[in-house]
Amino acid sequence: MKKHAEYLIFAGTSEGRKLAEFLQEHQICAEVCVATEYGEKLLAATDYIQVHTGRMTEPEMENYIQERSGAPFQAVIDATHPHAAEVTKNIRTACENTGMRYVRLLRGQIDLSAFSDLVTFPDCESAAEWLEMQNGRIFLTTGMKELPMVAERISDRERLYARVLPQPEIFPLAEELGLSKKQLICMQGPFSKELNVAMLREVQAKFLLTKESGNAGGFAQKAEAAKEAGSVCVVIRRPVQEQGFSLEEIQEKILSVREKLFSPKNEVQEAQGKESCHVEEADTEKGNSLNVSETVEKLSSCKPGKKAATRRKVTLLGIGMGAAENMTVEGVRACNQADCIIGAKRMLNAVEQVLDTEKPMVSMYLSQQIVEYIHSHEEYGNIVIALSGDVGFYSGAKKLVDALPEVEVELLCGISSAVYFASKLHTSWDDMKLMSVHGRRANIIAALSRNEKVFTLASGAESIRQLAAELVTYGFGQVTMSVGTDLSYPQEQITTATPEQFLDYQTEGVSVALLQKQTPDDFVVTHGITDEAFIRGKVPMTKEEVRSISVSKMQLCRDSIVYDIGAGTGSVSIEMARMIPEGCVYAIEQKEEAVALIRENQKKFQVPNVQIVHGKAPEAMQGLEVPTHAFLGGTGGNMREIITKLRELNPQIRIVINCIALESLAEITVLLQELEIKDAEITAVTIAKSKLLGHYHMMMGQNPVYVIAFGGISGQNDIRLEMTPISIGGEKQASISGGSLNSG
Repeated sequence: MKKHAEYLIFAGTSEGRKLAEFLQEHQICAEVCVATEYGEKLLAATDYIQVHTGRMTEPEMENYIQERSGAPFQAVIDATHPHAAEVTKNIRTACENTGMRYVRLLRGQIDLSAFSDLVTFPDCESAAEWLEMQNGRIFLTTGMKELPMVAERISDRERLYARVLPQPEIFPLAEELGLSKKQLICMQGPFSKELNVAMLREVQAKFLLTKESGNAGGFAQKAEAAKEAGSVCVVIRRPVQEQGFSLEEIQEKILSVREKLFSPKNEVQEAQGKESCHVEEADTEKGNSLNVSETVEKLSSCKPGKKAATRRKVTLLGIGMGAAENMTVEGVRACNQADCIIGAKRMLNAVEQVLDTEKPMVSMYLSQQIVEYIHSHEEYGNIVIALSGDVGFYSGAKKLVDALPEVEVELLCGISSAVYFASKLHTSWDDMKLMSVHGRRANIIAALSRNEKVFTLASGAESIRQLAAELVTYGFGQVTMSVGTDLSYPQEQITTATPEQFLDYQTEGVSVALLQKQTPDDFVVTHGITDEAFIRGKVPMTKEEVRSISVSKMQLCRDSIVYDIGAGTGSVSIEMARMIPEGCVYAIEQKEEAVALIRENQKKFQVPNVQIVHGKAPEAMQGLEVPTHAFLGGTGGNMREIITKLRELNPQIRIVINCIALESLAEITVLLQELEIKDAEITAVTIAKSKLLGHYHMMMGQNPVYVIAFGGISGQNDIRLEMTPISIGGEKQASISGGSLNSG
């Protein structure tokens, strides 16, 4: 027979987990509610502990408590995080409405005055706004819930590095916020001071953002680590000074008074100025605990929930740039017919101006939060989600359509900032390349190399300054750059100048930019840059024809992540980077002279998506994005270690290797057999180029080069040598020849 639970615990802290373990140890039944599947993994169900997973709204909490009317809980224990003020409020309200005793488990506080050089703020929003005005990287340790609030207020998202719990939902959230995986550290604490120091130094953080979480949250270790690492510790203070009981006090009371645990005067009354800590002791002695019949009577008299709508419709509305005057007539009509309107604060401010009557308006912008809200508020039959600009241009509408398959969804377009800006500048927009650097990575330089006009969404003034600096660095200092800030608002500002004049741009606000070249370029779309075009010095370089064959064997995609190991002058890196404008090439090179040459060639060929890594592989590969492809031009004797590490990082990686020495080829063939790689292709390439001697052109042969390629795609079931003759037009000639590995 299943035992009924005596206590309902809303967990969210280590103290909540310890309380559940205490109840299990003393064979006391309880139900424990956790918000996420990760929390469920940390708190396993047992014979005495039942675990409920999933976030609950206040009405859902009431229903959960009411379902136990036959055998009610003795008390509801709130062990959520001290910064989860909204959750605590909902638990208190649910207990008050159902007549259930509410008990607050307090996390031990820490004296902030004991720590020097702290910068404190009352809430996450004000802390983030202060950090936006500073310079330097931010190491965020406040958790996943606060990540959107901080990211929304930091215009340059590349400044953010977040340490969060290893939960699956963090990755789509980070992508939505414009954070790459290398900006995430997914780990479960506790963290020592030494580990905190190492992380701060690794990400080169100037600021550490944390909550006033007490000893259990590792606050002291974080504050001390920040001081040692030379970082500023920014602290979000506890929202309220609560009253309640420590973990030890609650454990003691559970053991001492199993039947008369807590006073019927719950802690909701403490918010009204009553000290329930003293009242509880007195009432317990008098035997005034709330009995089962009283509880059932109170539960039966609770008011029912709101009626769900029979037909539900969600309208995704593009409101334009932001001013109410730019909203379409059908958009205004949709807002006035809606039961509820959801959107970011800036969008709601515009919508509010066109409403005939007041309506429920909910400020949120993350698609996951919006979908959860819609599902938990079935009383709203007609919901409008207000989105910036047009629903088809870098809009959240795409994710929302996919996330609401069971609801009728209508999309209403709005005026896009690209269209509006083009009209203001008296230019067309059908020949623009449309992009966005607002919270995401985009290769503006590659786009400008291929197009006469490039339009991009931006963030604040910092993103405009960064864009201008990039244009100057990569040889586009003479393009016409037009920047529009707060379009459609009374404070709208449009400035046209050269990129150099925007290096000190200070106008804050929602910005866009249009880049226009004075004369069109004939961008060569095929690979095969001549050897003479590269800045070479004395560093060895992969020859043009071998480079062309090797790059072809790479089988790159537009967004590939490539390691070029032993990059030399960077010739292969640059060829590949020009082919993958949405991807990235990490040019790994240990020689200082070669690193300097790569940097020069990077600027000459306008490829900002080449990231130079000065170091020796495989050690230098630490901390980089996971590769999809790798080119090995020089391994410094670490062939085995490098290939092993690459396949650990990505078992499906595509690898291409160049080698000249027969000893290197022998090492590779042995390694292929040891690693059971069965799809390898080994190509022997012999190049001959003409040289003018007197009146005659003589063909001068070069050393044969072996090109080995494997992984990434389905290949043959055996290692083979290609036997295909190749002739290259003009005065250059190449041949590829060879035979089976088993032929003499």
